[in-house]
This record gives sequence, structure tokens and C-alpha cells, in this order.
Amino acid sequence: MKKISIIGYGALGKILTRAVLEKLEYAYEIAGIYDQAKIDAPQAGAKPIHVYTTFEELLKDDADIVVEIAGVGAVRAYGQKVLAAKKDLIITSVGALADDRLYVDLRKAAEKNGRRIHIPSGAVGGFDIIRTIALMGGADVEIESTKAPKSLNGAPYLEERVLPADEKREIFAGDARAAIAGFPKNTNVAVATAITGVGVEKTRVRIISDPEAAGNTHRIHAENERAAADIAITSKPDPANPKSSVTAAWSVAALLADLASPVRFF
Repeated sequence: MKKISIIGYGALGKILTRAVLEKLEYAYEIAGIYDQAKIDAPQAGAKPIHVYTTFEELLKDDADIVVEIAGVGAVRAYGQKVLAAKKDLIITSVGALADDRLYVDLRKAAEKNGRRIHIPSGAVGGFDIIRTIALMGGADVEIESTKAPKSLNGAPYLEERVLPADEKREIFAGDARAAIAGFPKNTNVAVATAITGVGVEKTRVRIISDPEAAGNTHRIHAENERAAADIAITSKPDPANPKSSVTAAWSVAALLADLASPVRFF
């Protein structure tokens, strides 16, 4: 049985913790949870899960895998240190990897220490066919994300403008690097799609504000001269964090299940 440590115990961190305890108890034990905010220790059966008082305590623990589910800042602050401590790293806040320097540094740290970085599918999917089409060459990739205004309000790109609650409109069109800068809590999926395929500057992104949106919908189109793929995913926003989808946390659980299985699904 492998041990995992979790960085982040917000809305999605709570979903992930519950998923591991209820669905993956045969393969994983949660060694501990680290969050900058003071948190109450969740229960694992009759025993509370350990809460690290410092990040250094997490690094010294014997966990095999560390899951980041705390935000882009956590990837920047902790990613390389986790790999240097010879632990594998699962990055949920993939938007951090739009920073080319950080992406390269993390890759080098993983290579130097013989560790792996895992990228879960988050609120989207189809990474297998996107990578396949990109590898074939000559690929174009675009992603359109539709969310309710309340999920988008507060983004830096909007400059404190409040989106109308009675009008559907396109509010952004650009590349994935600009998307994550303007909507850091909404477009991790765009960066994940981009680094899977043709890169952050070549991946086109559109963001739609739709007051009637029942969930967060992402439509990905990948195409070259010999193949094309269309992927559409709708997931409900987490009630405790409407800027995120519940599938973002569950995709980490699915990745962990895949890592523990003798059969891998690419």
C-alpha cells in the first residue's frame, strides 16, 4: 500500500480526501494533509488523519506521492521541493505550467531526482487523443469553456466588471497563456489541454459567460490533416467553490486508481 500526502484542504481537497478514503482504501493511505489555513483533522475510520503543522514536516514524511490541490501558488512554492524530496507529484492546478520557466524547472527536478509529475485530466478529458493528434504533426487545438457569470466574476481580466446575469456573451478569445493570466481560477483546463497538445501559445481559448449554464461545459477540438477529435464535457461546479468542477478532484482519484492498477489506461 502506498502513502500519499495532500497539499490543500479546501472544497476540492475535501472531495479528494473523501474519495481516497471511500474508493481507494485498498491501495492508498493518506499520510497527512497540509494547508496554510488552520484545519480540523478529517477522520479515517476511528483515527484522525494527520495534519502537518509545517510544509517541512510533509517533506520529511514517508509518503510516496504528494498531491497538490491548493492553487497555482502552491505549485510554484512547493513543486520543486516535493520532487527534490524524492516524491512523485500530482499537479491539479495545471495553470501554473503556463509559466515556461517553472515548467522546465519542474521537469528538470523530476529528472534529476528520478521522480514523475502526473497531470490529471481535471474537468476535461481526451488527453490521449489530443496527444496522439499532436504527435502526428500539423495539429490545431482549441477549447471553448462556458460557465455561469458567478463562476467568472472577480477574474483579473474583467477588471472588477460584473458580468450581466441576463445575457450570454463571449468574454475572452486568445491563447492559453493569456487565458490563465486573465482567469486563473477558471482556465486550468485550457493550460492542461495546451501542454498535452501544441503548447500554451498555439492553443486557442474562448470563454463564454452564460447565465443559463447548468454546469461548466468545455468543448475541445483537435485536428490535423489525417484525424480530428471533438470532446465535450459538462460537470457541475462545486457548491462550495463555484469556480471549480467536482470532476477536478475526482480525476485525481481516477489517476491514483490508474497508478495502482496493473492495467494502465492511456
